[in-house]
Amino acid sequence: MVAEGNPAKPTTVTTPPIDPIPPATAASPKPTLAERPKPTRAQRIAAVAFLGAFDLTMLTVVLTGLSVRSPSARRAPETPAVTLTVGEPRTINLVFGSRAAVDDVELTVDLPPGIELATHAGERRVVWRTRLAGGDNAVPLTLVARSGPGGQLAARLTQGGDRKVFVVDVTVAAP
Repeated sequence: MVAEGNPAKPTTVTTPPIDPIPPATAASPKPTLAERPKPTRAQRIAAVAFLGAFDLTMLTVVLTGLSVRSPSARRAPETPAVTLTVGEPRTINLVFGSRAAVDDVELTVDLPPGIELATHAGERRVVWRTRLAGGDNAVPLTLVARSGPGGQLAARLTQGGDRKVFVVDVTVAAP
């Protein structure tokens, strides 16, 4: 072939270069493992980091779910406790919260055997009427242990048809 502009210099035409990887055919739609390039070190590190982060996320989700659904998460609050010494008076405060002032509330205190109120010697049940102010209301009780191992003191607030019960564990120690 001869170029039109310069008759002295011949121009040759070559075919395009052949791709070293053969094009996909119907018989082999994907390149084989031998033909596929290996991932670089950075690609391998990124893959390991991603899988590690994913594993930690799943572990966190599982452990959080177990913690939320565990029986200890639904356990009732612990009962308050007090220790008395035989013959020594000790004042404890029962604190009752009220959203608003409430008139004519009946307060009943049931004492375990061997425990009595200093102002009501020998009585195991003391009942009186009182008024609760809005907020926290402290009711001081002076307890005296006369004998026995103690037990549970139960305080009941009753107003109309509503009743709430509060319990305190009482332990008696020897002098």
